[in-house]
Amino acid sequence: MAIVLYDDFCESCSAWARFIEKRSKGTLSILGQETPEGKAIIEQRPGELSGIDSVFFVDDEGKWTAKSTAALQIVRQLRFPWPMASVGLLVPRFIRDIVYDAYAKRRFRVIQ
Repeated sequence: MAIVLYDDFCESCSAWARFIEKRSKGTLSILGQETPEGKAIIEQRPGELSGIDSVFFVDDEGKWTAKSTAALQIVRQLRFPWPMASVGLLVPRFIRDIVYDAYAKRRFRVIQ
């Protein structure tokens, strides 16, 4: 089963996680990065993704993606019409990640 790891200290991220959970086809395991399960999985992330503060998507084959690529891979797993948004994968990653980072900087974080 594919895994979504989100920032569970962030209200906006938690809202997106609920959105994903409602619309997923039962093919996603959605975990907060600060939960015991999430922490255990985060420790296994590839070295090139260490130090990245992002949503992560781990597909069925164990391939990790982050930032905009992860978000677009996640929508591919949702019920119609959401997979149509994955057309965004045609946009070069560096452009998508600029938009992702701009949104991430402005999200509202709640520290528990």
